[in-house]
Amino acid sequence: MDIHSIETGFFSTDGGAMFGIVSPKVWAVRYPSDEEGRCPLSMRVLFADMGDRKVLFDAGVGKEMPKNTAYYRFHDLKSPLDGLKALGYDADDITDLVFSHLHFDHCCGAVARVNGRLMPVFPNAVYWVGEKQWEAARHPSLWEADAFAPEVLDVLEKTGRLRLVGANRELFPGLRVKLAQGHTGDQLLSYVETSFGTVVYVGDVVPMSPHLLPLCVAAVDNSALQSVDEKMAVLEEAVANDQILFFFHDAATVAVRLKKVNGRISVREKIQI
Repeated sequence: MDIHSIETGFFSTDGGAMFGIVSPKVWAVRYPSDEEGRCPLSMRVLFADMGDRKVLFDAGVGKEMPKNTAYYRFHDLKSPLDGLKALGYDADDITDLVFSHLHFDHCCGAVARVNGRLMPVFPNAVYWVGEKQWEAARHPSLWEADAFAPEVLDVLEKTGRLRLVGANRELFPGLRVKLAQGHTGDQLLSYVETSFGTVVYVGDVVPMSPHLLPLCVAAVDNSALQSVDEKMAVLEEAVANDQILFFFHDAATVAVRLKKVNGRISVREKIQI
């Protein structure tokens, strides 16, 4: 097992959107923001070389800013392939791409424009997606519609290598997934077994370190109640089993081990992957 983080770019959004009902006086001492109250967010994906399987978790937004997204001020955009090449891998090496979910900042980097046409970046990959997530992305609610990129989903579907996950399960030895519903339908949390412990790719169930606060969930989540319950279950398991949480959106912190003192869960150790 060889595992690496890959930075694919950054954007920013309003702190209230990310931290919900938590007061700026609370989150501002835990996370950076600018004079407009906007917070920097990463799009940090994970790559695991599992021998026969070369697995990418999410793909970022890609090198092109998606349409109608100027509000997010994307910058320093890279394809995940750039990071893979720096590690000595090529596009053909990737056997599996596990999408936590299909919001554009997590999946658009799986395609690229070639001679004016959108094409898959990873021609040999199987694409793992939550079953309800695929349905939500193809037939989105008004609440969530702006988060999806239909033209990207068209490309992925036409590959014929889409695999829908409808229950908690092992995808293959060393990787199991669980479903979460609070942020969006059938988001996949990935549990990767490594020599130094279980790394949990938590996606937007726990986007950033301030979300360790019990009631801190994004205002854009589909269900705050489910988000809180699911997140706390993930955090309790991480403490009990000494798991490592890997953050997609935290611009300052890559991964952490947790501790629980007097009923409060917090960071025990920051980890570089």
